[in-house]
Amino acid sequence: MNSPWLIRLNRVDCITLLSVPLTLLAISEVLQQRLMSALALLYLAMTADALDGMLARRWHLTRNFGRYLDGFMDVLIYLLTPALMLMQWGFTGVWLIPLGLMVGCGCIRLAVFNESGNLGEANNDSPSESEPDSEPDSEPEPESSADGLAYQGMPVFWSLFIIAPLLWLNTLGWLPMLATKVVLAVALTLFSYLMVRKARFFKFSSLAQILTLTLGGFTMWTLASEPQGLAWSLLTALYLQIPVVIGGVLHMVVVSRNHLPQLARPVWTRAFGANKTWRGFLVVPALTALGTLPLLPLEWWLGERSPFAGYSLVFAGAVAGLGYMLGELPNSLVKRRLGIAAGELPEQGKVITIAVDQLDSAIGVALAYLLWLGISLDVMAWYIVSFPLVALVVKNWLHKHALKQSAV
Repeated sequence: MNSPWLIRLNRVDCITLLSVPLTLLAISEVLQQRLMSALALLYLAMTADALDGMLARRWHLTRNFGRYLDGFMDVLIYLLTPALMLMQWGFTGVWLIPLGLMVGCGCIRLAVFNESGNLGEANNDSPSESEPDSEPDSEPEPESSADGLAYQGMPVFWSLFIIAPLLWLNTLGWLPMLATKVVLAVALTLFSYLMVRKARFFKFSSLAQILTLTLGGFTMWTLASEPQGLAWSLLTALYLQIPVVIGGVLHMVVVSRNHLPQLARPVWTRAFGANKTWRGFLVVPALTALGTLPLLPLEWWLGERSPFAGYSLVFAGAVAGLGYMLGELPNSLVKRRLGIAAGELPEQGKVITIAVDQLDSAIGVALAYLLWLGISLDVMAWYIVSFPLVALVVKNWLHKHALKQSAV
């Protein structure tokens, strides 16, 4: 059957494209002079950019289109947005020369990568997609990393590692403006040279290394940013999810081991199905309240910056757990009316059903936090958007450890 679309996107392509909204939000922060917040969002975009290749190989979804798509994302994340950021900061006039070198050499480096890939890619293992049909013009280089992969030319993502700490030192007043510009000009010129130099560069291949750099950078620069920035709102939303995640995992332990079986009675089978039990309504708020206890050291450190400041931490967790359970009821009611059995997915509209299943509890918790804690609408929106992604990761972990029947 002929498709009306130019290309059919797969799961990895969608992960790659997560960089687009994150980068656009970073640009919005740049235009409002919230540079550290913008850097934090770029580090988060780097997470999606770093994971797509690893997941493409794991899921056997490698293809040339993904490499080209990844290259366009790299131009946005590591070249154009940082250049705009530096120009907004004051890197103009004669200082545009090293900036232009960075963008130009970065584009050359990415074009070469699209043609020849990384070193040691004979087995179709590229950072994001498969080896293209064309071969590099140069002689093969020896392999350099444990899995036979290395970067040819310094990778463009190092732009963020160079720019972020220098801007931070300048923001703190530890490095004067002129000194910062001089160091940046020298560093970006050297970086431009190394991007087009035919030499091996270390390639991060460990998931732990990648997430430490990207998520650690996101957290670090968010904490260094303005509290009214978008990155801070996102970090707050993720922080508010911790008790819910802990409570959800503990609840699945209770369900899988059938603790408190006398409470495992449906609330209303005809309306909500057999899976909505009194045990859930009693246990989930209690376990979510328990899930707030690991936050106590962070609460002491955050002080007034904490979204829980001025409220009972444990009680707020219980409110979130109750919101989680109540948020699922309307969706369950609609599915029962449509004849969809509890725990089942329909053949038609399966993707939509899965999406709604992730969003219903997110909306319930976000509304509970809004009513009880008075969180901002930005934090609420980030909570609803990010919760399904976090939930899918947690559910995959539960399924892998036999605590849940399915991964969705």
